[in-house]
Amino acid sequence: MSEAIAERKPLPTGTVTFLFSDIEGSTERWERHREAMRASVRRHEELMRSAIQAHNGSVFKTIGDAFCAAFFSVADAIAAALDAQRALLGEDWSSIGGLKVRMAIHTGHTEERDGDYFGPAVNRVARLLAIGHGSQVLVSGASADLVQGEMPPQAALRDLGAHRLKDLTHPEQVYQLVAPELPAEFPPLRSLEALPNNLPLQLTSFVGRDIEILAVVQALAKNRLLTFVGSGGVGKTRLALQVGADLLDRYPDGVWLVELAPLTDGTLIPSSLASLFHVREADNRSLMEALIHALRPRRALIIFDNCEHLVAPAAQLIDTILRNCPHIRIIATSRQGLGIAGEVVHRVASLALPQESSNLKAEEALRYGAIALFVERAIAATESFRLTDRNAPVVARLCRRLDGIALAIELAAPRLKALSVEQLEAKLDERFRILTGGSRTALPRQQTMKALVDWSYELLTEDEKILFRRVAAFADSWSLDAASEVCSDEKLEAWTVLDLLQSLVDKSMVVAELSESEQRYRLLESTRQYALELLQKSGELEPLQTRHAAYFLRFAQAIDDAFDSTPTKAWMSSLQVEYDNLRAALEWALTAKRDVELGVALACALSRFWARSAYEAEGRRQFDAIITLVDSLPAPLQAQVWLGRSRVFGNILDWISLREIAERSLALNRAINSDWGTAESLMHLGETQLRMRQHREAEQSLSEALSIAEGKGNRRLQAWIKGVQARNLHFQDRSDEARHGYYEALHLARAQGDDWLKIVCMVNLAEMEFAAGRAQQALDLAREAEGGRALDYILTNNIAAYLIDLQRFDEARDAAARALRMAQDAHGPVFVAYSIQHLAAITASQGKARQAARLIGYCNTAYANDGWVIEYTERQEYEKLQQLFEEELQPDELRALLAEGAAMGEEQAVTEALLA
Repeated sequence: MSEAIAERKPLPTGTVTFLFSDIEGSTERWERHREAMRASVRRHEELMRSAIQAHNGSVFKTIGDAFCAAFFSVADAIAAALDAQRALLGEDWSSIGGLKVRMAIHTGHTEERDGDYFGPAVNRVARLLAIGHGSQVLVSGASADLVQGEMPPQAALRDLGAHRLKDLTHPEQVYQLVAPELPAEFPPLRSLEALPNNLPLQLTSFVGRDIEILAVVQALAKNRLLTFVGSGGVGKTRLALQVGADLLDRYPDGVWLVELAPLTDGTLIPSSLASLFHVREADNRSLMEALIHALRPRRALIIFDNCEHLVAPAAQLIDTILRNCPHIRIIATSRQGLGIAGEVVHRVASLALPQESSNLKAEEALRYGAIALFVERAIAATESFRLTDRNAPVVARLCRRLDGIALAIELAAPRLKALSVEQLEAKLDERFRILTGGSRTALPRQQTMKALVDWSYELLTEDEKILFRRVAAFADSWSLDAASEVCSDEKLEAWTVLDLLQSLVDKSMVVAELSESEQRYRLLESTRQYALELLQKSGELEPLQTRHAAYFLRFAQAIDDAFDSTPTKAWMSSLQVEYDNLRAALEWALTAKRDVELGVALACALSRFWARSAYEAEGRRQFDAIITLVDSLPAPLQAQVWLGRSRVFGNILDWISLREIAERSLALNRAINSDWGTAESLMHLGETQLRMRQHREAEQSLSEALSIAEGKGNRRLQAWIKGVQARNLHFQDRSDEARHGYYEALHLARAQGDDWLKIVCMVNLAEMEFAAGRAQQALDLAREAEGGRALDYILTNNIAAYLIDLQRFDEARDAAARALRMAQDAHGPVFVAYSIQHLAAITASQGKARQAARLIGYCNTAYANDGWVIEYTERQEYEKLQQLFEEELQPDELRALLAEGAAMGEEQAVTEALLA
């Protein structure tokens, strides 16, 4: 419960420094030590008030055990925090198991009303407090800048770097107060960077829905599916993102946004979701099945945004997840409900508005969300704007004209750069009267939005109108280069596009956002639909789609050509950021069959990306469709298709099938005299041959491939071929030669920035160290290689084996459990069995031979069904287990236990392994 604290001395106004604090883990302490906690909280309160008052601070609110205090200066706030922490640390809190208080200090402009404060600065300090730890004092960059030269003696501020807070706006530079007697070392801050999520940065603060957020959080605690329903522009997406940010601490497996607006095909929704969790299709499991396996044990919140155009497939996917994944909660945003069991519809209303009144005062007006939003956006547009008692009734009427719709307010407020509030109201009044024929009946909300966008559009220059229509051809965001090429023609010269885009940004018709080092642009979904309708009516849609597809084919081919000279992360991210546009171009060219050859060429250019990303299953579907018409394509394109197939099917097909694909690719690339294609096809063929123990044939294929790569000076391809050659030696137990080969490939990989190959080499070198009896060296190499994503399973699984050999069983169990989850997410039954075997070895080490034998019975079946040859790391462990079983179990008992395990399904085996 919130308690306003009345103080005699005047509160600071204008630019205020805030000190917020709370007790870490107080709820748990209240439950365990109720009586002792009551006395401890009273003592805590005495110490906090004493320190705050001693340094000219005012406590303006307490919320439970949390303090909210205001100061005239940063120096006073820091001195108060320092004295409070020293006093708290000097007390004996053993009766409640210890007491730690976290604190945050931030400075900003704010509004004071009735002894309380409102505005972004108050929200900002609360968000800053939320990322800290008990006994830690965090100071914002704004406060740190103001306290230079005024710090207390022996105190300093340690720079902790820039951190995104849960308000989702710009990162905050965060400092920690350090001083004698205060703890100096803490865990990482609980900022958005430290918690699993993909929530996007927002350019503006969240205003006007604090009470609604509390209601939504309570509803989500009781229900697993909330659908936010409301008209376009009302603020459904922004509300969902803010709720997700606020709840990050409650979901250990993260909060994840799936944006459906760029998709036109509902079958792509699972692929988009799979990419977030790095889930891949396996040879025995569809992508949907793999997703369910991946999500079943997780505790996560997933936000499906903009479902209205894909209601049926979105509802089907969400229903499947809810039925099979008990710890997943979902927020969907849509203009209509999904209509599935368990759905709770939350209608997102327009922002709060006051009743009509000519006597409305500014202080009262700011309590309404619509007016608070308008004022904040108006000040952002023109710093001279102030809400006064004189203009408050005008602003209220204006917001009522806009029906309190957030996007409408966002579009209208920037007009104050050129108009007064009175002029802006008159313009809107004139526009809406025309639309309603003079009726006093309020406009329907969708008509309000259309009227507002119509008006904004008509205020554009002719060139701005052309560009605004044309950028609707992009599926999601776009770069300046893309807009300049796709949108320019004889009517609109390319060199004018930058200025026109900047003007559209200034007029809130286009959103500008920084993506890594590149400025990108996008339309809000409501305005994109409007622009797309205009584009269709203008007759420009077809030529724009043609230019869009042609541009992104050139883009993808240029990135593909740069593969051999671009570091892995940069190469992947350059395609990832444009993937919605690339996907749209594929759909137009291949699915709609508007230009099949262009679509095939684009798919081939994306094959390397698909093979290295979570979109692998999507790539395979594209190549399955392409293969039905491959014979009608020109010979060079046929060769590219088969080479692309060898890439995207490399992780799912058996070695015989992959050899056949590689042989077909090799024949076609030889026929067209493609040195690059021939060398890579030979490398793929050599990989299949060595896996099938055809080592002499593999060496011949790989030697020819290396000769071609060296002749062309392609060091990236040389590195990969050398890595496969080392593996061929490794599989023949020619350890010294293999080790030399891996290190040579590793040196080249590091020089080329090839993270993928670097990880492959380090994994194999670790395996060789382990086989030589050097488990610690193997563990060190594997730890160094961690983070390779595509190889995370192999690394984590091997780390478990090394830790078991070193008898570090607790660490090994954690690693094996993580590997087991990864195997379920993206790999086949043999890899699941490997992880279960490691857990069986740990179980056996605890004297539970019978449970371990049941688990090995399951593993035996998985190995036999796949015809798999167990590699050394798992083989030596397996042999040790067999020896242990023979020593501790009778033959009949062992056979019975192995048979019981062999009869188990995967889910039962996984559950037993994790609980054993």
